[in-house]
Amino acid sequence: MNRYCFIVAATQTYLPELVANLNSLEYVGNKNDVHLIGIELSDDFLNQLSKLSYNVIHHNITEEQWQADKGKSETVCRKRYWYAAELGKEYSAVCILDADLIWTRNPFQYFVIAEKTGYILGPSKEQNKVYGLDDNHHEFDGGARGGCQMMGMGWHWNVERGFYNDKDLCNCPVFLDAKVWGDALRMSWEVFINGGFKAPDMDAMSLSFLQYGSYDKTVVLPGIQWLGTNEENLKPYIRAIMDHGLMKTECGIPIFSYHGQYYHKKWRDCQLDNRHGCAAKYLKADKSIETIEHMDAQAKGAMNLLYENFMKMLDYKIIIEKINYRHPELPYE
Repeated sequence: MNRYCFIVAATQTYLPELVANLNSLEYVGNKNDVHLIGIELSDDFLNQLSKLSYNVIHHNITEEQWQADKGKSETVCRKRYWYAAELGKEYSAVCILDADLIWTRNPFQYFVIAEKTGYILGPSKEQNKVYGLDDNHHEFDGGARGGCQMMGMGWHWNVERGFYNDKDLCNCPVFLDAKVWGDALRMSWEVFINGGFKAPDMDAMSLSFLQYGSYDKTVVLPGIQWLGTNEENLKPYIRAIMDHGLMKTECGIPIFSYHGQYYHKKWRDCQLDNRHGCAAKYLKADKSIETIEHMDAQAKGAMNLLYENFMKMLDYKIIIEKINYRHPELPYE
């Protein structure tokens, strides 16, 4: 068994993104194990996992299991942290993934850092959370379970209402030692399944990390280097470009991975529209037809680069049929 592993969860509806993710790990030279938490994944796909040079361990989640988890989406979004704790304790470090992530560089050094330091490494968010001011979504109802220290009822996080979390992380890719942070990972699931926690899974993750003392043991990585969310990879000066066969930003930041639903034209068009609106609003680029058209052309060029790389990874090793996996009754865009 390898020292490091990735944890990823997906349903059949995210099969194209998952395939591109796994193929891109092959492309960048990954040799670490991947634990795949799968729901209703097709046999055609599963039978091709042997094409990859690294080991993929498939954990089939039955209908009975995902029903107990309150649904498929809760298993793949929230319970993956619990699986990371349970499966990751056999490894020196783990990396938690979303299915729709594409790798452009091998991140092995970050496993080493997590192993050697015991620190959590994860990408930044553009808007960090301030907890508990406007709603009660960050509360949970307790009971002492699993070492999670959920005593009594109501608000029992080790943060004050109004706390601004400048170590607030996106939920992937997060590198850590599950032997150090396993209880926090389990807690992020426990507060939802038994505690009535309503906020998104990344809030449960970040709050649980804080509960177990992560604040001074967290290394916040640049989001643009690992996700490129909020149209970052399309914007002037920081857009994605290729340099001698490697992807980086126009301002020189190496891109290790990027995130998104590139299989879907509607999503790609929405990203371009959002970036256009951002340029018009913040940069007043719409005051000049020539300026806004030039910026739109730059964004389209970056989107084409990202999309073409996604399609290259989609067909790299494992090959699947190009159909509409979310709505099989409709044609593929």
